[in-house]
Amino acid sequence: MSVKVRFYSYDIKFEFLNSIEFPVAPQVGDEVNLISFFKHESAERIEYYENMEDLGLYNNALVGERTWCNDFEKNEIYLLVQLKYKRK
Repeated sequence: MSVKVRFYSYDIKFEFLNSIEFPVAPQVGDEVNLISFFKHESAERIEYYENMEDLGLYNNALVGERTWCNDFEKNEIYLLVQLKYKRK
């Protein structure tokens, strides 16, 4: 059973509001790389990669905090995860 996850970070603003399916819920301290969840050579993937370069951030981030949330509009329960990025 997969888990729907949404992300936020104080280092970068995410434009997408949809959940990403994870096979297992990321735990605090886990390292994640969102680039792998974008379709190969898609506009979203290229824009994300370029934004990370412009901000001088590595693509990998550590999970800082986790909170279960309920989106009543989409009728969806998801895990909201804070990501902490390292500067290059």
